[in-house]
Amino acid sequence: MKVTLFYCAGNFSETLGIHRIREMDGVGRRMPWSMAAFTVGALGMIGIPPIAGFISKWTLGLGALQVGQAWVLLVLLGSALLNAAYFLPLLWRGWFAEPARWPKDRWAGERLETHWMLLLPPLLTALLSLLVGLLAATAVSPLGWSQLIVEREFAL
Repeated sequence: MKVTLFYCAGNFSETLGIHRIREMDGVGRRMPWSMAAFTVGALGMIGIPPIAGFISKWTLGLGALQVGQAWVLLVLLGSALLNAAYFLPLLWRGWFAEPARWPKDRWAGERLETHWMLLLPPLLTALLSLLVGLLAATAVSPLGWSQLIVEREFAL
């Protein structure tokens, strides 16, 4: 999820020259695919289901409760709240704020998105974040693989 955010930030910078948060106003209208990937990454960092970030927080919370460390839930909640406080305003700016007035040279060409080779990595990592979350209860999930390895290695 975090690498998706970095990829998208790079795309915004490379394509539109965005270097400050205030310049993100309306970027979702100019680069909808990049902003969609950014949204998946941001919501995953917050811990919104069904993205992998939720599964991570859920699993950590269950583990903490199993070993009697309920205070960890407060840390996870604090992490989710801090991520929400940071990312939700960015998502609002990107999707709903009045588009920024970018200089004409940033609008060069008819393309609405960045080059496909820059767009592919954030789309793939966003899709993987979704798939890991959606398939978390299956044997093909990273958690399923980990459990299989532990069972085979330690004969539990």
